[in-house]
Amino acid sequence: MTLLSAQTSVVLPDPVAIVDAFHEHFNEHMTMTREGQAVHFEADYGNGTLSAEEGRFAARINCVSENVLLSVKAMVAEHIVEFTGDTSLDFRWEGHGSDLRELPNLFVGRVVRSYNLTPRMRRVVFAVDNGIERLAAGGLHVRLLILPDQTRTPVWPHLSKTGAIVWAKGEDEQARRVYTIRAINKERAEVDIDFVMHEGDNMPGAHFGATAAVGDIVGIVGPGGERPEADHYVFAGDETALPVMLRMVAEMPAGKTVTVYAEVDNEGEQQDVRSNADLSWNWLYRRGQPAGTAGLLQQALRQHSWEKQDGLHVFVGCEKDEARAIKKVLADEAGLAKKAFVAAGYWVRGANDDH
Repeated sequence: MTLLSAQTSVVLPDPVAIVDAFHEHFNEHMTMTREGQAVHFEADYGNGTLSAEEGRFAARINCVSENVLLSVKAMVAEHIVEFTGDTSLDFRWEGHGSDLRELPNLFVGRVVRSYNLTPRMRRVVFAVDNGIERLAAGGLHVRLLILPDQTRTPVWPHLSKTGAIVWAKGEDEQARRVYTIRAINKERAEVDIDFVMHEGDNMPGAHFGATAAVGDIVGIVGPGGERPEADHYVFAGDETALPVMLRMVAEMPAGKTVTVYAEVDNEGEQQDVRSNADLSWNWLYRRGQPAGTAGLLQQALRQHSWEKQDGLHVFVGCEKDEARAIKKVLADEAGLAKKAFVAAGYWVRGANDDH
């Protein structure tokens, strides 16, 4: 596989401290190897090295696609500023995409219809103005840019010279939420995105999903996030992870084995499940307990048989604290290697963090 590459460096008072900060911040999310004043990282989407060299912080990254490279460059640039606290830093990227200022992975979607799949899951179908083939050729997830006012002309984000994404501010600021593309119809140039209907104030994603009218527009940035190649899969998640788990099993080829633990409130939240794989799908019901508190996913994974670990990939998506607890179960109790599982905090209890 050919990887796309980019590199940058910036003079800093203490570049080693920034390498340390990257290592500490991202170590739980990917495989990182420390060698002196450098950290090498490996992920499904690529690899790279972050190092301190003669008074400079340097980053060299290699990614599987232009979209992923753009995202990783932006992540590195934004965290350099965050870790240093210096918003005036001036640096440039060399390599692939160094001259880009417009986001190549920004699409405009227009609502064409919406309807409830279950009492707490609503589907919104978007027609994509241009680029459905590129959108379909990417990963599972996109970032939706939800406009504050449908009557205003959108001010879409662009790339700064440092590779960071410059988002609209003030009256033009857009809420940004990550969602799974549940399905794509290339002939109709449409994408389906499912919204969990949360209760609470200041939930722009759930509010948009509940009120989206024909003709409303959103920005769509992405896609990213692939299903890792494996022979055996275990998926576990609550409603927020249900769209991605349903999509992954629907696209799973024959010959794969997959076990799914899907936590929902009650039987009314079940959806049809289709797969060519050898599938064991298990619905877990909270029955009125608040999401993120029932402990059903942790219990199910504790009781799961982990005898088959060769060729295994585990994905978990749920509330952030619950995901952290499950990481410990998978690593300390099940004995899984770090690279064999991903446990993602899709939302945070008590925060305005809908999905």
